[in-house]
Amino acid sequence: MKTLKTIYMESEKENYIDASLYPRYRVKAGLRNDNGTGVKVGLTKICDVVGYQYIHGKKINVDGKLIYRGYSVQDLINDPNFAQLGNYERIAFLLIYGKLPNAEELSLFTQELLKKRNLCNIDPKYQTTSILNGVQIEVLKLYGQDPNPDSDTLEERMLKGLSILAQIPLITFSFFTGQQICEYPLPNKSLAENILVMARGSNIYTHQEARVMDTLLVLHADHGGGNNSTFANVVISSTGTDIYSCISAAIGSLKGPRHGGASTKVYQQMKEILKVTKHSRDPELMKNIAYQLLNKDFFDKSGLIYGIGHAIYTISDPRCQCIKAECKKLAKEKGQLDTFYTLEAFENAAIDVMKKEKGVTACANVDFYSGFAYSMLGISESLFTPLFCISRTAGWIAHHLENRQSNRKLIRPANVYVGSLKKLEDDNHENDHSI
Repeated sequence: MKTLKTIYMESEKENYIDASLYPRYRVKAGLRNDNGTGVKVGLTKICDVVGYQYIHGKKINVDGKLIYRGYSVQDLINDPNFAQLGNYERIAFLLIYGKLPNAEELSLFTQELLKKRNLCNIDPKYQTTSILNGVQIEVLKLYGQDPNPDSDTLEERMLKGLSILAQIPLITFSFFTGQQICEYPLPNKSLAENILVMARGSNIYTHQEARVMDTLLVLHADHGGGNNSTFANVVISSTGTDIYSCISAAIGSLKGPRHGGASTKVYQQMKEILKVTKHSRDPELMKNIAYQLLNKDFFDKSGLIYGIGHAIYTISDPRCQCIKAECKKLAKEKGQLDTFYTLEAFENAAIDVMKKEKGVTACANVDFYSGFAYSMLGISESLFTPLFCISRTAGWIAHHLENRQSNRKLIRPANVYVGSLKKLEDDNHENDHSI
């Protein structure tokens, strides 16, 4: 007996597109050039991601740089002015407004966020198996609560964006705990500190724990206009629709395992490596595990070494370097330096194996140490990607506003039709409509 499912499975060839057709029609699959670089689809002043340069037509790998509004993220994190907590709030201001805030401006910003954190109508008990799915729904519900949700002035869109930025953490932890959370437990403290308290149910934390969380938020705040969730946000923004729809779509993109879920995979891989090595740092053992991963003989048998390699960064990922330095300090505080050094040994071995087996220059990416950082902080795996979402919201808002101000064109690329041309009389579907 036929069902719609079996009919669809039988028609698989109708939906299959031969991969060889992409170069034939000069279509850039995944919006990637043949040399692995991204197809240029826009202009931005918000963020730049640098991993290579072209000199006289030749691609030259360089040390990675992540630039927020002209500032190196490493310089920002290492600056003495960022020694205290609350750096994420400063970076969110920088991304949205284009400059680092002075004390008065930062106070105005944080007070505005505090005013918008009075959300008391979250229903975390309706059925959803995903925190991010719940966040998407609640962000869309904010549209219904807004008396003028479709206002298209930049100032109104900015204020609506701040409302989303302020409320997403409360929405996230309402779904995580299953309890409605209407305000922050520590209203006069940083977002990083409040996250630790809400995630662990305790207001006891060390400065270094909060520093690690603050650093993770800063490093995930933006990553250029080409990453999948930001690009999804910008594509939808170009239609002129409301900011709630745009941010909700970006969350849907981030939820995908090929985008926001990488730190979870790296953490699961790390646990399996530690089981085998028992904290050994033997280089040959580490290389053997890396070869097994590539040969689909270890962990999830995907042939991937999670946490190693990046689409843009080649020699180094600046985000990885920043969080690695903070992780080492926290590992010392937690008595987990053995685990840190084991991971570092595997990082070095995996990079060497990738060079020998794949012939590519690869580096550890930000996810390599992020899962370890979250585990030392006592953060549940189910929060890894939602925390990414909380952080990236600042970047999404910034790109949304930039698009609405500077690029009013509807983003509408083209596809090449590669199906056949048919005549109705050629179809044999028994569509006899005679009486």
